Order: sequence, then structure tokens, then C-alpha cells
Amino acid sequence: MRITAGRLRGRTIPFLNRKYGNADITPQKVKEALFSRLGEELRARPFLDLFACSGQIGLEALSRGAEPVILNETDKRRFMFIKSLVQEWGMEEKTLVRNFRARQCIRYLHQKGIRPGYIFIDAPYIKEKGPVPYYSDLLNFMSGSGILEKDSIIIIQHYSKNILPEKAGTLTLHETRDYGTSSLSFYAPAEEL
Repeated sequence: MRITAGRLRGRTIPFLNRKYGNADITPQKVKEALFSRLGEELRARPFLDLFACSGQIGLEALSRGAEPVILNETDKRRFMFIKSLVQEWGMEEKTLVRNFRARQCIRYLHQKGIRPGYIFIDAPYIKEKGPVPYYSDLLNFMSGSGILEKDSIIIIQHYSKNILPEKAGTLTLHETRDYGTSSLSFYAPAEEL
């Protein structure tokens, strides 16, 4: 995996998937589509990668100007990998690397007064056709958490046959883009997207 744009462009993330539980890694075409949609420059806004895995999405966001970048990973080994890589690259001042469950991370950000402009959610895929309550529950929790700005964008990467809610609390689904078996769904408060 490589950083494809920005100040860290060309750096390799030496993540050996088989060593870290064979997680689903965001495919290159999905990553390119995500950042094409968000824009090249993320303009010094906080970016939360809630299920960071290898750290590639959060580090790409950091490279493109997001700051600070919160890389949260529940798996201890993956968390240690990301933490070590951030230290090796000298990016500790621009990142927060945490080892929390999703809701715990959101509460932590609220306590710290951090309100991300962008939130990327690539939870372990629930490969089911139809509605997935997990996403509705998480979106509703985020809606009432106090961490969202009026123009925050929440992006969920999910299995393409999942059906996500049109509304969850104050959040509205604005679009879903499909890329094979993966999809990106974009949420924002009210009519911001």
C-alpha cells in the first residue's frame, strides 16, 4: 500500500495482512474514489478513521492536509503497527493513535473537544443482503454525540448489498457509490453535502 498524493506521497505502508488477521483492506480503486470525492486538499480539518486497520485511509488523509488525524483501531496488534509507523514517519504531533471501541472513541473525542470534519467508517464487513442495524445504531449514536460540525461528512465503506438508512438522527444519506462488492455511502447533517 502506498500513499498516493500529498506531502507523504510515495511512502509505503508495510502492512502484511496475513500477519494481522487477514482483514478486508480498502481496495485502491475505492481509496482513489473516496479522495476524489473529498477533494485533493482536506484543508487542516480533523479526520477520524474509526476502524483504521492498516492506517492507510487516515494516513492518506494526513498526507492531503487533514489535521489532526485520529487513527482508531480496536485490534491491539494493528494499533501497535499504526503507532509504530506514525512514530517512524515523525507524525506524532499531527496524529492521535487510539485503541478504543468505536463508541468509546467517539466519547473520547467529545471529551477532548475534537469535532472531525471527516469521519471514515470501515467496520468489519457484515456481508448480508438488506438492512444492517449496526450502521443505523452507530450513526444514531454519532448524531447525538456532540462531535459533529454542521458540515461534517461521514463516509461508510460497506458491503454493496447492505441497505443503509436514509436518515439516522440528524444525519441524512446523500449518496451511495458502488465499486464491485464495496460501496461508499456519504452522510451529513441536514443538507450539507
